[in-house]
Amino acid sequence: MGFGVGRHLRLRGAYRLGDSKVRVTLDGLPIEITLGLDDKRLRLYPETRINHLGEAIKVGSFVLVDPATHFRQIGGFLRLSPKNWLVLGSDDRIQQAIFDYPEPVDGHHLALIHGRDGLVFRNLSDAGTTIAPIVEQPQVVRLKRLRRLRKRSRLLDQGIPIAPMLDKARALRMNRLQRLRTIFGGPITLVPRDEALDLINEVNRLMHNEVYRARDDRGLPGGLLVLPRGLIPIVIADMHAQIDNLLTVLTQNAFLEALEDGTGALVILGDAVHCEVDGQLRAMESSMILMDLIFRLKLRFPEQVFYVRGNHDSFSEELAKDGVPQGLLWARELSELRGAVYQRAMGDFYRLLPYVVMSPDFFACHAAAPKSKVSKRILVQLYQRPELILELINNRLQKASRPQGYSRRDVKRFRKNLNLDRETPFIVGHTPMDREDTLWLNVDGIDNHHVLFSANPQQVGVFTLVGEVMVPLTYPVDELTPILNAMAFRKAAETTEANEANDANDAKVAPDGSDQEAAVKPQAVAKRWRRGT
Repeated sequence: MGFGVGRHLRLRGAYRLGDSKVRVTLDGLPIEITLGLDDKRLRLYPETRINHLGEAIKVGSFVLVDPATHFRQIGGFLRLSPKNWLVLGSDDRIQQAIFDYPEPVDGHHLALIHGRDGLVFRNLSDAGTTIAPIVEQPQVVRLKRLRRLRKRSRLLDQGIPIAPMLDKARALRMNRLQRLRTIFGGPITLVPRDEALDLINEVNRLMHNEVYRARDDRGLPGGLLVLPRGLIPIVIADMHAQIDNLLTVLTQNAFLEALEDGTGALVILGDAVHCEVDGQLRAMESSMILMDLIFRLKLRFPEQVFYVRGNHDSFSEELAKDGVPQGLLWARELSELRGAVYQRAMGDFYRLLPYVVMSPDFFACHAAAPKSKVSKRILVQLYQRPELILELINNRLQKASRPQGYSRRDVKRFRKNLNLDRETPFIVGHTPMDREDTLWLNVDGIDNHHVLFSANPQQVGVFTLVGEVMVPLTYPVDELTPILNAMAFRKAAETTEANEANDANDAKVAPDGSDQEAAVKPQAVAKRWRRGT
């Protein structure tokens, strides 16, 4: 279609597209797109990420959302990156799941191109398309709100480290971060030794009776986790000590609301520990902190948070990266900082983990499909098959240099053994295809087989269910740890910040943190979520 071409258009009001392309200058304004004659309205926003000061920084791309549903339930969006394009239409299965196009929307309805100096629109449908700028109405600042703003300024002048919560664009996400601070019980820092031991012991007691897992012959939860139909999966993998990646996911979409009202399940496909950033391979403190956060999430949401074992969830001397013995270092650091009893408790936690998770919507493990025939019973009794465990957490795709790797046939057989539909996605972590991305679809040409790697410091990937389709989503990683820590220390301003969050209904919030969509109180989100509206 060509980049950066088309007749230049100064978009001052609604404009009905004709047969030719038009180019709209990149001025940062959001655009409403109407497909057909008011058959479907979508909104295109500049995408931003949040820095450590709470400021929204544009990243150069745009996100396309359905404003009618975006804040009411777990949903999806499309991203339009520089020098790239999208074709909107009902023929795309993922788009249909995200936007629920009505019948008048054609299979190929509109092309969007992100050119060098503008957004290019080309109508492809006889039903037509209209584009229009979204203009903000002036906002009335209440007297009581103005007093709170002044109080915050005084706190800043006194050097109290508060996050700049005033930007209406981030009100909803900052409210979620406030709720996470409550769940975590304070700032994100290393938990004291005695408290950490109590925390892991409590988690291990819970793991002995974890839901959705049949018991093996020892009377312990088996190696297979079977999530029920209707529980919306939120799948991440391989965070490798990237704390902000977890916080970003939990404050995006309606994921936290789904955990809170029991409609969603966070599934972590192993390897939360051991940083893989160059120069930080020996650092273990961030791994401890991230495990502490996961443990608190598990205790707060015992039937909504699940951890599937990976190869880094180990103290093995064979676990090394670039010559750094991370398994042995992990064992030593835990023992030195938290004691030998704690280190043994972490080993107990690893032994209590499942290795495979499945539901009617997807199935997953950390690394690989087994190369032999398995059954649900075998997976439940997995402790009897150590060689199969090693496959599930260590193997990789078959290559010329790796003939023992798994193949398309192994994925197909694994899916069939679990009595799943042939289109059911199989998701693994463990093997990133490169260092630039965070997820890869239909890997090695294997349909419905995807790799997810959530440790990229710049972007974090997640799979979730939208409608009846597992949808891949990526988010820019926000610098949320310092903001949450500022909240934790902000005792004097605590009530003020809670009031500000409740005022989110007065704000306009966009999905990425720009300043357009109406924010809602968390209670209202939960109520609408339960009603399915």
